[in-house]
Amino acid sequence: MIGLNLPAACCGESSTHKEKISIRSFMRSLCVFRSIFLPAAALALILIPVNSHSKEINWSKAEASRLTLFYPGVTSWEFLTSEDHRLGGREIKQGRKECRHCHMSKEGELDLKADEIAAGTVKMKRSHNPFEPEPLPGRKGVITAKVQAAYDADYLYIRAEWESKGAGWNQKKSPSAIPDRASIQLNKSDLYFRKYGCFIACHNDLNTMPSTPSKKEVESTPFYKALGRDDVRLYAFYAKTSWNEFKSEKELSKKLKEGGRIDLRSVELGEKASTPYNGWIFDDRRWEDGAAPEASGEWAGGRYTAVFKIRLKTKDPYDISVSDGEAVSAGMAIHEDGAAKRKHYVSFPFTIGLGTDADVKAIKVSD
Repeated sequence: MIGLNLPAACCGESSTHKEKISIRSFMRSLCVFRSIFLPAAALALILIPVNSHSKEINWSKAEASRLTLFYPGVTSWEFLTSEDHRLGGREIKQGRKECRHCHMSKEGELDLKADEIAAGTVKMKRSHNPFEPEPLPGRKGVITAKVQAAYDADYLYIRAEWESKGAGWNQKKSPSAIPDRASIQLNKSDLYFRKYGCFIACHNDLNTMPSTPSKKEVESTPFYKALGRDDVRLYAFYAKTSWNEFKSEKELSKKLKEGGRIDLRSVELGEKASTPYNGWIFDDRRWEDGAAPEASGEWAGGRYTAVFKIRLKTKDPYDISVSDGEAVSAGMAIHEDGAAKRKHYVSFPFTIGLGTDADVKAIKVSD
């Protein structure tokens, strides 16, 4: 098993454009667990097209792995590296122990008070701040998804399936409707992402988190004012020290060359339709315009299915480039039952291998 933000769902909202820029403006415009899987029984024969232009994958031939996602409340990178996290914080600061080292049993069971976090009944050790100051009635702490992967000469396909009431999918059209959503973050190079996944981009000062600045503060800051924004979105800890404090251009440029940008894919599931998004996280979280993102999803028989289609060997610097024989680190988030922004389920990081050993082993399919 594996076992944390979207605005319009915490890992994202409206699309933004890629910009053509010099090194300095490039850096500024970028701002505008591995886990244990337990083998699951092979799924019944299901043919799910990723989109109308792609082949159908026989998913019964792909090994299914069980992924545990949990409710994190306001757990953030600052919490993980603080005295509230005790010895774990010291280990994480040094990039040593992975999340699963302390929070997954040898049998692959989650060792975390996720139900208590969701109910708002557990507090942090030193500060005594609640892990969830705004609990949602009846919110369970853990959900489980089946994850599979396949690849051909051109694409990697990642499929997730989980039980759900399909609240977002079955709701009537309304301006106030909140869709359900599945998102996946991908990175091939960064050590901290490999060990701590999406937690490296979740901070106390993000939108709806405990220390978020006021909308007036955000929109009056030159960077956000230029974007027409009043909210703070995901950012990697190595790109910014806080919502309005950036690392130096030299540091940012070096980290980009080392592969520090996180690829973000998402599919919105609402009103009996799926809407895909393609974005990235570095010193901001942004959706891209341009090439049409490729992902699909549907709800049927009490279960959601989402499929992400990712081009291999891409030259797009905003997208992850992966080839046969390589593994990629991933983290998944699921929003359900009218819960938006930070109130989602997340996984510890896990790996997906193309012709190599990993938590999720992608099968190779013929062209």
